[in-house]
Amino acid sequence: MKTGKGRVLLLLSTLLIIIAAGAVFLFYQPLRNATPVQRTAAIEKDSISVFFPAGQGRLEKKVVEIQRYLSDKAKAEALFRALKESRCIPDRLKLHDLAMGQDGVLYLNISKEFVDRATPGREIAMTYGIVNSFIQSFRDVKSVQLLVEGAPVYTRSGLLYIFEPLQFNRDVMEE
Repeated sequence: MKTGKGRVLLLLSTLLIIIAAGAVFLFYQPLRNATPVQRTAAIEKDSISVFFPAGQGRLEKKVVEIQRYLSDKAKAEALFRALKESRCIPDRLKLHDLAMGQDGVLYLNISKEFVDRATPGREIAMTYGIVNSFIQSFRDVKSVQLLVEGAPVYTRSGLLYIFEPLQFNRDVMEE
């Protein structure tokens, strides 16, 4: 009798193992055949405002998406690229550095290519394209001080006085 009970116990144990294995197989089968979900990190976006010449000395606004949480330098470089693509500033013009004053003045140190002999309309469009774009794109900026190779200049090509910080100019905006 001992052998009969042992066989029944062995048979029940084997049957239980087969049922458990079958349940596991049925449970995991759909997961194995499923296509994997591609997880991509959602890139949070921010935007900058680019003011570029639209004709007759007027500036037009274009909003450009950029990656959120960029450093101020990276955001400024993205803004400079967008100004170049919009033909507001020449390709050879470089942004060396920027610094934010406690009084709301953003100091932009740019290359000497900024100072050239341009038509009055071009001078106004380029200067206020930069100024308006930075004021609108950077929080807490009230005015922009343009520095050429680290020093303030009186004028770009003789028309605008740029020795002191410049504020947003609505008069040059496209209506």
